[in-house]
Amino acid sequence: MKGVARALCLALVAAFAGAGWFRAEGTSPARFEGKDTLLRPEGYREWIFVGSSLGLSYKENPAGAEKPSGTADLGLYHNVYINPSSYRAFASNGKFPEGTILVLELASAGVKKEPRLQGSYQNEFVALEATVKDSKRFAEGWAYYSFDGPDGKPLSKAQPFPKNRCWSCHDEKAATDNVFTQFYPVLRAVAPKR
Repeated sequence: MKGVARALCLALVAAFAGAGWFRAEGTSPARFEGKDTLLRPEGYREWIFVGSSLGLSYKENPAGAEKPSGTADLGLYHNVYINPSSYRAFASNGKFPEGTILVLELASAGVKKEPRLQGSYQNEFVALEATVKDSKRFAEGWAYYSFDGPDGKPLSKAQPFPKNRCWSCHDEKAATDNVFTQFYPVLRAVAPKR
């Protein structure tokens, strides 16, 4: 009898562990408090890095645009990460599944002008933003968030931006389903050819 009970317990533990692993693979890492408060993503630097840009903006006069080359105010570096299961889905079918989350980490630009060492580098992290695809929560399908705290430290949770803050530009100018894939060579390289 003890042997049967032990075997049953081990089978249940294995079943729950397997089910938990399977769910974790197919679910979004986006965690919410209430309807639309996004908790700051954890571990995103271990996700798939899809690209970086320096000072890229659709604004008419972005920060750094008026400065001559070589000055310290080059704008911000934008580093973008996507959760691994959404990356794999996009690589498979060219579509971002429900639950996709992309994280935008912004860093200030530093400049070195020394003999045999010149150029720009990422200096300090200054902001953290995210976007989540969840059409059950958001009428537009995607929501955009900033975790910037008033003291410069990232907040633990955030409310979505108003629609006109990010969504409208992404809807109008993004190459693929509100995502600027035109600026992310990693995503362009894995997108199925049509």
